[in-house]
Amino acid sequence: MNSNWEAFETEIDGAPAWILFNAGAARELRQLDLPNLLRVQADYEMTPDGLPSAEDEDRLQALESELEDWIKALDGRYVGQVTANGLRTMFFHVSCGREEAQNLIRRIALRMDIPLGMKMQADPAYEVYFGQLLPTADERRRMRDMTAIAALGAAGDDLNEPRPIEHAACFANRHQAIAFANWARKNRYIVDGIRSPGEHQPHFVLQFHKRTPPLPEIINADTAAISHMAGQLGGSYEGWHAEPRVAKAG
Repeated sequence: MNSNWEAFETEIDGAPAWILFNAGAARELRQLDLPNLLRVQADYEMTPDGLPSAEDEDRLQALESELEDWIKALDGRYVGQVTANGLRTMFFHVSCGREEAQNLIRRIALRMDIPLGMKMQADPAYEVYFGQLLPTADERRRMRDMTAIAALGAAGDDLNEPRPIEHAACFANRHQAIAFANWARKNRYIVDGIRSPGEHQPHFVLQFHKRTPPLPEIINADTAAISHMAGQLGGSYEGWHAEPRVAKAG
C-alpha cells in the first residue's frame, strides 16, 4: 500500500473494528467508471485484542498484495479494508462483471491456499466508500489525537504526567476569536493570546492551553468540545501540541 492509506479504530455491532481506507481514492473515484463494488473476505484467528496474530497478518498482507496487483491490472481500485470479528474484508471498485471476478478470486484462493468469500454489488456512486469507509470529521479528529499520543508514547513519554496541552483555533474575525476565548476561559483553559492576520496567516489565531495528562480519554473529550465550539462560532480547530515528559530511569 502507498502513503495515501490512513487508518482508524471504531466499533461495528459493539465489537472493535479497524478500518483502512485509500484517502487518495476520494480525489479520483468520481472521475472513473468503476460501477461495481467487489468485497473479498478472509478469516483469521483473533488475538485477545481482536487483531490477527503476526502469522495471520503476514498471510493477509500477502493476499492483499496479490489481489491489489490483479485488480490494478483490470484498471480497478483497492479502496479499503475492515478488520473485525475474525474477518478481514477488502473492498475494490472494478469495471469487470461478476463471472470474471469470481474466476479471479477462485484462482487466487487456490494458488495461495486461502479460503476466500466474495460478493459483488452495483455501486456506481461509490456510496460504500464515501458513506462507510471514509471517516467522518469526528473520526478524523480522533485519528489525529491518537496519532499524536502514539508519537509521544513512542518517544518514551510518561502519558500520566500532567503538562500544558497547547491548542490553537482560527477565526475569520476578532469578534469570533474573542467569543471563543470567553468560552475557553469558562472551561478552565488559559488563553495565551490572539494573533492577527499576517502575510502568511490570513486568519485570527487564538492560542490557549490547559494543564492535563495527554491521555486519550482526556484529549478526545477536550478536542471534541473545542472542535464543536469553534465550528459554532464560524472558526476551525487547528489541533494541539504537548512537550514530551520522558519517565526518568530508576
